[in-house]
Amino acid sequence: MKISITSRHEKLTEGLKNHVEDKIQKVEKFLGKIKEAHVILNFEKKVHICEVTLVAKNLKLSAKATSRDMYQSIDAALTRLETQAHKQKDKRVGHHREEGRGAFTRGSIPELVEREEIKVIKAKKFAVKPLTVEEAAQQLSLTKDMFLVFLNAENERTSVVYKRTDNHVGLIEPEY
Repeated sequence: MKISITSRHEKLTEGLKNHVEDKIQKVEKFLGKIKEAHVILNFEKKVHICEVTLVAKNLKLSAKATSRDMYQSIDAALTRLETQAHKQKDKRVGHHREEGRGAFTRGSIPELVEREEIKVIKAKKFAVKPLTVEEAAQQLSLTKDMFLVFLNAENERTSVVYKRTDNHVGLIEPEY
């Protein structure tokens, strides 16, 4: 990792340099290998400003903090970077978990957590009418509902038509 530290209006002390390097090492555990880190320490009259830019694989993060003490500015800027890096790590890890086992996928019921009950919020009763699949699909397209339960006139079984995300209609027929 290449760390460059620029100090403006005051000489860079060994303590500040070590403090910055230690803090950047903490951020590295969230991002993986950091290619480059650029830190600008700006000493003005009563305000000390710390700007940090980190470059990692396919990612560039930056943060800026201001206070009356340079150590506090460094800590605040690198805490902000740590937060950003943690969010990026969660996005990467979360993205890969969605594809794996235990993820909620369309059409499946997520596993129940212990001690958590499922409550029926709304119950609705309606008459099941005998329709053909085409008639049921046409009736579904006229409503805002996502599905329609009907008695299939062709085989006299209860069936379901539902709206798909690709603007087509799907059919569910139970097997007995």
